Amino acid sequence: MLTLLKIRNIAVVEAADICFGKGFSVLTGETGAGKSMIIDAVRMILGDRTSRDIIRTGEKKASVYAEFSFGEKVPASVRELVDKEGMLRLSREITIEGKNTCRVNDQTVQTAFLRAIGEKLVDIHGQHDSRNLLDPDRHIDYVDIFAGLEEAKNTYRKNYAALKTLAREIKSLKLDEGEKLRRIEMLEYQINEIKAAGISPSEENELSERKLLLSNAEKLASRITSAAASLGGGDGSPGASEAISDAIGALSAAARISPKYENYISQLQEASIAVDDVLNSLQDESEELVSSPAELNAIEERLDLYYRLKRKYGATAEDVLSFLENAEKELSEIEYSDEKRAAMMAEYAERKKALLKEATALSEKRKAASEILSRRIEEELAYLDMPHTRFSVEFYTPEEETASPFNADGIDTLEFFLSVNKGESLKPLSKTASGGELSRIMLAMKNVLTDKDSIPVQIFDEIDTGISGRAAQKVADKLWTLARGRQVLCVTHLSQLAAMADADYLIEKREKGERTSTGIRKLDEDERPGEIARINVGSNVTPLALESAGQMLEQCRLTKLRLTDDKK
Repeated sequence: MLTLLKIRNIAVVEAADICFGKGFSVLTGETGAGKSMIIDAVRMILGDRTSRDIIRTGEKKASVYAEFSFGEKVPASVRELVDKEGMLRLSREITIEGKNTCRVNDQTVQTAFLRAIGEKLVDIHGQHDSRNLLDPDRHIDYVDIFAGLEEAKNTYRKNYAALKTLAREIKSLKLDEGEKLRRIEMLEYQINEIKAAGISPSEENELSERKLLLSNAEKLASRITSAAASLGGGDGSPGASEAISDAIGALSAAARISPKYENYISQLQEASIAVDDVLNSLQDESEELVSSPAELNAIEERLDLYYRLKRKYGATAEDVLSFLENAEKELSEIEYSDEKRAAMMAEYAERKKALLKEATALSEKRKAASEILSRRIEEELAYLDMPHTRFSVEFYTPEEETASPFNADGIDTLEFFLSVNKGESLKPLSKTASGGELSRIMLAMKNVLTDKDSIPVQIFDEIDTGISGRAAQKVADKLWTLARGRQVLCVTHLSQLAAMADADYLIEKREKGERTSTGIRKLDEDERPGEIARINVGSNVTPLALESAGQMLEQCRLTKLRLTDDKK
């Protein structure tokens, strides 16, 4: 259960630490006191989308911290996250800059992870959730929860998605003959053009280098001849090679006088070898550097072929070859598409047959469960002061299997039908139920589904909308009964609910200087009659109103004893 909720700077709530107990608790207070802010804080800690506008004016950040205690009965859905003491701690902080920090047991997590955990811990039911009953598309989910079909439906949905994927693949292979022939001709032309060119990335680079060389042959020849003359000499002038040789001779004579010059001689000998090597290489290259217009023209034609192919099929030679590979693959698929499509159609027929079997099994279980669900809902509504109500689940399932419309839920389309008054025919719930009736129907549904889920905390935000008097007392009794199996929190304006609660948390607005803030505190037993009287008569609480409130509390105490005995 939710044992502790710490709220900081959420709208008008500056700071609030709330310790909740087990059973049925209500949140009461004047209209506008900030009860909705408490629910918003809970939604925030459960990972709901939250705007930074929720931050209290003048503050830089807002935060919510929650502790859940499970004892020895830890739900399987969160068992891996609960510590040795049976505790689970969640926190979330948002800043005015928009930064969002979420933690689970002090470990930073993504908001989506926090939301996934929150869905397993708390079920918040507000007026919006009652409106879900007005959406026929949502009705099948209630039936499946009651029938325990979630796992089977998830398996079905995976197979359904796989069947749709296969159908798309089959459709992509279905070309009319004219389009097929045109595509084959285009692919064959492209493949032949690229293959006939015989291109390669390395050849393009080599051709580019050779073109650069031939285009500058005369300039290169002149520079090489000049360099060779400097090294080897010419026209009667000595070159570097001869000069080094003379220097070696002179140093050899000097070395006979002083050995220290021998080191210079060895260095010059190495230089002489290097100069001779360069000179020989330059002479060889000079012979090769003969301008050839024919070769240059052939290279340019070949490079132009590369240019034209790249304009059509890709930015580089590698891209052109990749295009070729893909074109050959597509051509092969088209040529063998009839065979492949026939095989896929056979596979599709087998999968569809198996899926229809799954969908039919789901449908049969839904119909069986719907009969029980309808009777249970009618029993709950009779207790909630709707004694003549008839409730039915109407199915729209084609009788012929060939016409069965597969969808994500199977072959069923269903809708809740309702008749509230004796003698009236069943009509769609979405067109029949009033606000007060809708609240009670939703409560009845929640009560019926109680044993079908393991969510430990139920929060009702103004479930009492549109009801009063005896119906309100019945709703209060039902909420208290629901809380025997889990923790139930309820925001209410009805004294019947407040009196039936195990605990009452008063939310009140205070003014401190120039600021307004909302606080929350648990009322002790002596304070509860005063709050119930305020709900009944307003701010002018009289002794008679207090006496009446005390009688309500006593009557509720006796009702709890009776309900407990009935449970036994």
